[in-house]
Amino acid sequence: MKVLVPVDGSQAALAALVHVGSLAHSGIAVETLLLNVQPRFHRHVGQFTSRAARDALRAERSAAAMAPAIEALSRTRLPFRVVSEIGNVAERIAAVAMQEKVDEVVMGTGRHPQWLRWLNPSIAQAVMERTDIPVTVLARGRAGALERYALPAGLAGLAALLLT
Repeated sequence: MKVLVPVDGSQAALAALVHVGSLAHSGIAVETLLLNVQPRFHRHVGQFTSRAARDALRAERSAAAMAPAIEALSRTRLPFRVVSEIGNVAERIAAVAMQEKVDEVVMGTGRHPQWLRWLNPSIAQAVMERTDIPVTVLARGRAGALERYALPAGLAGLAALLLT
């Protein structure tokens, strides 16, 4: 079974590796493809920096994001490959999944408070809209007190100022 695991360096993204490990532990031969997608820089950034500098920064960020996942998979001795892409995250995940002919995409995501969901649409949902390959989403983590109370209060205060 070939599994695509997108990673972004977060603890939530590493939850997918636990699932992959449990598949292997149950006797399924698993080949893992780790993917990190770096977004394109805004055109104003590109105007003032060299392509080599942008590529070096992307490579550094990608390596840092994938390091915990590579370490975890190395300890389990499961076969894996590493791929880095540039572009829209959901589009690149779906495209790589189709190009590599994976059997499943396994994504770990963090939980967000309900009021924040409209601000940041789910990448997992966007991937599911772009491909017919099964996508397993594993939610990990909780919203912190700052996200639950301070930010909504701050937004309410800002809205009150703007409306008066």
